[in-house]
Amino acid sequence: MIQKLWKRNNSLKNRLFQLIMLGTIVSILVSFILARMTISSVEKEQIHSAMQFSLDQICSCFDQGYLNLVNIMQNLEAKGSCGEAVITYLEQPETYDKRVEKQHVEEQIANTLFTNLNVRRISYQDSESGEVLFSGGSVYEETTEQAKKLKRVGNNLFYGIENSSNAYHSKYLISMKKEKQYFENDLLDIYLALQIDNTDKADYKLLQLDENRKIIYSECADFQEGETLDTARGEEKTEEGFQRNGYYLLLKKNQMGFYYALSLPLSVYNRETNIWQKRSIIASLIILALFYSIVLAIYQMIGKPIRKLREEIKETGKGNFEAIKSDMGIEEFDQVLKTISQMRRNIKQLQEQERTGYELRKKAELEKLMYQINPHFVLNTLYSVQWMAQKEGKPEIRGFVHDLMVILSYNLGKEKTVSTLRTEVEIARKYIEIQKQRYDFEIMLEVEEGEYLDEPTIRMLLQPLIENSLQHGLGERGRLELWIFEDTSRNYAVIIVRDYGEGLNMEEYDRICRPLGVEPESPQKAGIGFRYVRYMLESFYGEKAILNVNSAIGKGTKINILIPLRECAGGHRPGENIGEEKQ
Repeated sequence: MIQKLWKRNNSLKNRLFQLIMLGTIVSILVSFILARMTISSVEKEQIHSAMQFSLDQICSCFDQGYLNLVNIMQNLEAKGSCGEAVITYLEQPETYDKRVEKQHVEEQIANTLFTNLNVRRISYQDSESGEVLFSGGSVYEETTEQAKKLKRVGNNLFYGIENSSNAYHSKYLISMKKEKQYFENDLLDIYLALQIDNTDKADYKLLQLDENRKIIYSECADFQEGETLDTARGEEKTEEGFQRNGYYLLLKKNQMGFYYALSLPLSVYNRETNIWQKRSIIASLIILALFYSIVLAIYQMIGKPIRKLREEIKETGKGNFEAIKSDMGIEEFDQVLKTISQMRRNIKQLQEQERTGYELRKKAELEKLMYQINPHFVLNTLYSVQWMAQKEGKPEIRGFVHDLMVILSYNLGKEKTVSTLRTEVEIARKYIEIQKQRYDFEIMLEVEEGEYLDEPTIRMLLQPLIENSLQHGLGERGRLELWIFEDTSRNYAVIIVRDYGEGLNMEEYDRICRPLGVEPESPQKAGIGFRYVRYMLESFYGEKAILNVNSAIGKGTKINILIPLRECAGGHRPGENIGEEKQ
């Protein structure tokens, strides 16, 4: 679904806006979830550690209290100082001495209470009748309910925690009873109660459970005394944390085999996490609003340049190639506009070059016609002259006319369109033979035989150069030199045309070096053949062909042409006819 929506036609700025907003929302959500999980874990771990610390203190305090009960109880037994006084009292008959011994027992109990300030109740009672013989302390009724019995070890019965009756201080009471102790011939029960100061438990509620996890004491109304707290966990652990009835409970088993537990409402347990969550939501909304404002600013900042780019691209598509003058204040977009403007200039230049090239090609074709005798009846007339010369037995005239017809046919495009160096050499030979009938000159023609002569090349490569040398470069020596050979090291065919005439002055040199069609029309056509050859070489071979002209006044002119072999430059296929006249 998202992919289909994304593939719909949508502008770049809209996609950018959507990406930034989506990335922002996803980042905030992921950060919120990870932070919530981390902080919740840390917070709960801290609460668990705090509860565990408090529970350890409580366990230690109560365990020490029960141990104190056992230690104090030793003084109250028959072998203790207080117990011996009780035995002495029981042995006396009902006389004055018995009252004195009773007072002595009460003094021993008072001394025990004085030396152990936390002791709140000491009593001796008959095991059979339940009659209290002696008692002391601020608590006058011991707890004997079955629900409060915590653990029995032999004749020692330990009771669970009770709340102190002191209205000014919240304290705990723990107690024990040593049952059926022999004081000579009498069986007595000894009861001892000890006060434990209420430790700081913060928001925790204390629970005490027996060995079967039956609640003996509870400060929490949701956990009633007498209930069994089943944690559904193994017995091998002495400390357990779990949730029950909307509370988080931490349970610990002490060395005597029963349990203490602290309970904390889940509302308090999750309070810090909830507070952080609310703050995080508010912070996320603020961050989202801030990001939204930033995205809107970016959207506006990018939207205007993008609209400008779109308009300029449309104008370019409509054929508007004028330069763009705009400063949007953003370097990247200004660079793009400069690039578009440069592209427009390049396109405009290419169009102008195309028009100029087209005009040059037309000019070249027109100037090529100057070397062609266009009327076809001339060939027919020459055929008649050749027949008459043969009939009259004039072989020289017949050969002259034959060579002239071959040259004219080649120039008119009557021969095959693919020209080679070998063909150019043959045409050059015939052209030289014809010109010998007109000019008195010496020719040195050296052509190195080889496969390179069969390489494709432009038509009319040699004839214009030879004609130019004959007309302007014979001089007094009347000598023309033509070398054609292969440069295997550089893979070039080398053509050298040299005359010993007057040479070229600067004006003549500049004229032959001008491109075709750049000078105004004039009756003077000197250098047209050379310019045609240079233009056709550039068109056929591109920059790979080399044409050099060396000329000195009074010494003559030397033309060097290097033609690449076995590959053609300029984008033309081998053998393609450049500048071929359409018949």
